[in-house]
Amino acid sequence: MLEVTDIHSGYGAVKVLQGLSFSVKASEILCLLGRNGAGKTTALKSVMGQLPITAGRVTFKGEEITHMAPHLIPRQGLGYIPQGRRLFAELTVAENIEMGLMTRKQGKDTRDWVLELFPRLRERLTQMAGTLSGGEQQMLATARALCLRPDVLLLDEPTEGLQPSMIAQIRDVILKMKAEGYAIVLVEQRVDAILALADHVVFIENGRDVEATTVDDLKSTPAKLTRYLGV
Repeated sequence: MLEVTDIHSGYGAVKVLQGLSFSVKASEILCLLGRNGAGKTTALKSVMGQLPITAGRVTFKGEEITHMAPHLIPRQGLGYIPQGRRLFAELTVAENIEMGLMTRKQGKDTRDWVLELFPRLRERLTQMAGTLSGGEQQMLATARALCLRPDVLLLDEPTEGLQPSMIAQIRDVILKMKAEGYAIVLVEQRVDAILALADHVVFIENGRDVEATTVDDLKSTPAKLTRYLGV
């Protein structure tokens, strides 16, 4: 579904990714793990075209999108929920959802679908997005991305700063997306969330993939977490 092969990327003269590779298939959850600064967020931004890839390639559904314009990538079916949510704070919940629907010309059926996933948002359609709680904002960011009906969903720290009840709701939606055939790439620091959600893990150090493993293997060899994360 999504293949990232030996990509190099960064911020101007600062090179962050130095040969990173990973792949994810339909109905799989892949987690990118590494210490702060390893390149996890940079990887997602590079896939979405928000940072230039200077070497390597990104292939989505068999077609290369390495140098595709950033505004065209979501139209191919790649949904992205960035760290910090990046909502349109001065627009209402309904207007933020509409922005997501417009990207791939989705309509009422998709709108109703995302509101069924997040019924709390239906109660706040006329509320400004910037006045929502942190958990509600995460719901809205997720709902907006799902309005694309994407084939692959990229999530960057979706449970960061949320209370346990909100974390549980976000996890439930992620698992539902997996069950419906979505491929999911997850950046997450909460080890309990990783062990409960992911199928595969790629450890990243200094902008490179240093080991790929299954979650079942990780559960049986937890020393890998200490080696790569220091936890």
